Amino acid sequence: MALPRLPLHYVPDWVVPGLRHRLPLLPRRPLSMVLLVVAGGGLAGVVGLWWRQTPVDRLQSVGDCLVGLAQITGLVGAYLVLVEIALMARFPYLERRLGSWLASAHRNLGGYLILLLAAHVGLVVGAYSVSLREAPPVVVVGVLQTYPGVLAATVGFLVMVLAGFASARGVRRRLGYEGWHGIHLLLYPAAAAAFWHQLTLGAQFSRNRWAAGAWAGVHAVVAVAVVSNRVLIPLLNNRRHRFRVTGVEEHGADVMSIYISGSYVSELGAEAGQYFRWRFMARGLWYQAHPFSLSAAPNEHTFRLTFKCVGGYTRRLRRLRPGARVLVDGPYGAFTGILRRQRGVVMIGGGIGVTPLRAIAETMHGRRRDIVFVQRASKVADLILTRELEALDRAGRIIYIPAVGSRKNDPLSAERLLDLVPDLGDREVFICGSAGMAAAVVRNLRRAKVRRGRIHTEIFDF
Repeated sequence: MALPRLPLHYVPDWVVPGLRHRLPLLPRRPLSMVLLVVAGGGLAGVVGLWWRQTPVDRLQSVGDCLVGLAQITGLVGAYLVLVEIALMARFPYLERRLGSWLASAHRNLGGYLILLLAAHVGLVVGAYSVSLREAPPVVVVGVLQTYPGVLAATVGFLVMVLAGFASARGVRRRLGYEGWHGIHLLLYPAAAAAFWHQLTLGAQFSRNRWAAGAWAGVHAVVAVAVVSNRVLIPLLNNRRHRFRVTGVEEHGADVMSIYISGSYVSELGAEAGQYFRWRFMARGLWYQAHPFSLSAAPNEHTFRLTFKCVGGYTRRLRRLRPGARVLVDGPYGAFTGILRRQRGVVMIGGGIGVTPLRAIAETMHGRRRDIVFVQRASKVADLILTRELEALDRAGRIIYIPAVGSRKNDPLSAERLLDLVPDLGDREVFICGSAGMAAAVVRNLRRAKVRRGRIHTEIFDF
């Protein structure tokens, strides 16, 4: 007997109704590959420009070769600076489709950028030392005094080195989010200083007006995107929506939720699992903006965020009272229910990483056995939002499983995961938690033969 034919635009009954119109989108992997191809094409264009403007007969001596290498490392380094800024320009479509992939690419590219710029500086000094037969310190002083824009570019380079140093995990933890974020904001003027240095001293641009115009144009597009997406749009949104704290709730000794309401909130199109940057206009809080995920599905008027009071900033949030003004920037992130492509789902959350998963679970449709929610913790006292998760379990929305145990006795090993969810290989897996926790769970899932394309992660880190 032939199977019945499905309609051309058939949508499974477990798809969230609000996301039905967004299903036929380019999947995340192909989209990320498209971006990599575009970035690679730009890099090839930069290298081609250098090659065209550097005839072989100009590379006869050691000094000439050092100058050529200094030019190519400077060009490629400047291009990577532009790519780094573009990755964090918050293009809405890319943010909703790729989310944390953009931040990961930005972070991974940073090390190569610093190495290239350091090589550029070293090669410039080496080239002039060989040509002028002067010691490197004398050359550095002479270059800074002679060429316009070099001093500003040097300061910009030192700022980029500082930002790279601040991004090391150990240093980042010591600085805290405020210090780390403040240093990274300095990268924008540093990039501007490097840009003027390129146009005024770069041989490839001084000899080719078309190249200089194209280079300036690309920089202008990225600059407009940054100002628009990160400054103007958030300001206009806050003027229209006028967010305020409407409730503060304690879930335990160190876990709190804040309810934030405003006008026309649904216009922002926020989805469960996304995050905002929140700036609370209260004493001791107004000068900082921190990212927190939504811990409940947003409705027409209200957002909820949940956090642990583990640092100075989050402890000060206890002072908040209803009525406090809030400036909101977002929504950001692609860790939402739209990633679901299978009826069966496993959600694995660790620590405060449970919060976006709890919001996503609230929006997912299907039978009770379709969604297995596993909460990872070292001890029972570390489990959060358990009452809400147990309520979803009793309502037949999820199967809630607390997984408590030390790292030595991992309750989420490949064997135990298969014991908990025998059909694990046929399910979609959502993971949210610390970088170490997420990496360990992904390794165990791969050992359990779960396909990489069905594993979606969101890391709580900065």
